[in-house]
Amino acid sequence: MKNIKVKFVDMGKYFNLDYDPIFLILKKHYNVILSEEPDYLFYSCRGTEHLKYENCVRIFSSIENVLPNFNVCDYGSGFDYLDFGDRYFRMTYMVPPIEFQERSKIPACLAKRKFCNFIYSNSNRGEGSLLRQEFCKKLMKYKKVDCPGLVLNNMKIPNFDSKSPNWTIEKLRFINQYKFTIAFENSKSNGYTTEKLYHPFMAYSLPIYWGNALVDNDFNSKAFINADKFDDFDALIDQIIKLDNDDEKYLSMLREKPLADTFDFERYKKFEQWICYIIDKGNTPYNKDPLLYDETCFLTNKNHKNNS
Repeated sequence: MKNIKVKFVDMGKYFNLDYDPIFLILKKHYNVILSEEPDYLFYSCRGTEHLKYENCVRIFSSIENVLPNFNVCDYGSGFDYLDFGDRYFRMTYMVPPIEFQERSKIPACLAKRKFCNFIYSNSNRGEGSLLRQEFCKKLMKYKKVDCPGLVLNNMKIPNFDSKSPNWTIEKLRFINQYKFTIAFENSKSNGYTTEKLYHPFMAYSLPIYWGNALVDNDFNSKAFINADKFDDFDALIDQIIKLDNDDEKYLSMLREKPLADTFDFERYKKFEQWICYIIDKGNTPYNKDPLLYDETCFLTNKNHKNNS
């Protein structure tokens, strides 16, 4: 296999090279050498270390609601619907197996679970973080919403720690006990859908979603409650109350396949091909204009889009 020198930086404190999908792709096709003088630098939006590396191909991979800056990177992937030739790839948060769609055998007993849950640790990072608290408080005028996280906490769960390596499993087990899950993104942007929506589906809990205005491109609109479809929170809560008191209608939504018929289950395979395409082109960076680069943009949201 071809030898390639690579480096990963600015990926966040929870980054684990052994489980990173890009690293796994590289190991599958190449003899990967981790180097301080890389030919290919992979980075995200958790710092500025990537600026120290020159004479290499910089490949940005978004883990937040942040666009690649093509005055800095040679290639980039993200959530947005962006057309930039072969230099950009739209990658969703996850690409589940086709079996993810099978919901027809969901048992009727799931309509008899506890009402609703709200699990968040961030109280002020983005418009959605404020809206979801407002919504949760309004919904609690109808019934108690269980909140085991740091925000609006009203219950304690042993070993319920977001820093635990088993956090996702613990979270899914918890929300599986509930009919509804409040699933508000931190911020709203076309194409940006995260685990906030995927996790309730994985746990067979009906999501109450706010965020991506184009969410129906990837997800089946009949399978979740989309806050954007309602005039205000009062109308949204009225719909939740109706479903809470009508087992047949509730189960009908719960049994809908989560993803849209047009969802591309081959997207990860295409992403793998895209990564290999970049590597096989060799260490040939594009010309870029560093004078157009705002050094603060890696910390900002879509208010700092700057694509050449």
